[in-house]
Amino acid sequence: MDRPRRLARPLCGRIRVGWGDASGRAATVAALNPLVSADGLGKELGGRWLFRGVTFELGAGDVLLLIGPNGSGKSTLLKVVSGLVAPTLGSVTRPGLNRVGFTALDQSLYSALTPTEHLELAAQLRGVEPEADMWLRRMQLLPQARQATGTLSTGQRARLKLALALQARPDLLLMDEPSAALDDAGRALWQEALQEHRQTGATIIATNDKEDHRFGTCAITLGEPK
Repeated sequence: MDRPRRLARPLCGRIRVGWGDASGRAATVAALNPLVSADGLGKELGGRWLFRGVTFELGAGDVLLLIGPNGSGKSTLLKVVSGLVAPTLGSVTRPGLNRVGFTALDQSLYSALTPTEHLELAAQLRGVEPEADMWLRRMQLLPQARQATGTLSTGQRARLKLALALQARPDLLLMDEPSAALDDAGRALWQEALQEHRQTGATIIATNDKEDHRFGTCAITLGEPK
């Protein structure tokens, strides 16, 4: 498989963060057709601010990296953008955006269900065609299609999570340490999927893996909680 080309920096729209660092500049596609906008996001937890003043705007083709030490709020910021967690300050706007894909290391799978059953159940809940065999083939999981998920390897489960995130063909793809549990073959698969998703959607990746950084078009570095 050809090595994915490095993405040019920067492409993303307006980016600002209260503390830490941000890189990126206005881009026509994000400015005119934003898929997601964050304005002054802040999250307080246990009397400490994980982050504050986070502002960005992303359009199709943008890949925003969230970088920072463990506990800096990268995963929480992803959940705020997804709507799973409410911000303490600020707001997230997703104009006309109904499809969000999310994948994370702590994402739970049902051990007794097969990969096929996972995809069929998720498709039913989302109201989309399951196309289970196609996604399992793409993630090289077709031989394990009817095998209990609890018997899959860590890398195979990570590929199933990726298939579940991509199945709804999301406009916004949120990924928390996406390559951490993947072997070399799995990394190549998610990099290929990312390249394809960029054609029509925006992506936010929380990662400290420097290999992943080359795929970003802009970045926010979060600091220590205050």
